Amino acid sequence: MKSLIATLAIAAGLAAPFAAQADTSTNLNAAAQSAMQTALGERAKDLTVTVSQGVASIQGWALQPHDVDVARYVVSKVPGVTQAYSSGARTWTATDRL
Repeated sequence: MKSLIATLAIAAGLAAPFAAQADTSTNLNAAAQSAMQTALGERAKDLTVTVSQGVASIQGWALQPHDVDVARYVVSKVPGVTQAYSSGARTWTATDRL
């Protein structure tokens, strides 16, 4: 019985850093998304940010290329984000001319 309790205690001790990292990652995702929403307002409604190990990835649709640039810049300034990429972001274009 003691070995079972010892094994569970060791497992819990090893899992704690991963749980803390997951919580930090969730907070970082929320902070990055919030910063982008604050900076772009309605223009960020179809953009999402995912942060993993300090690297932010912006995905979704933007109205203009400038919106993607602003989103990338703002997200890169969030504490804990070391790099920000927008390779998953696309812009809407209108090809119909009147």
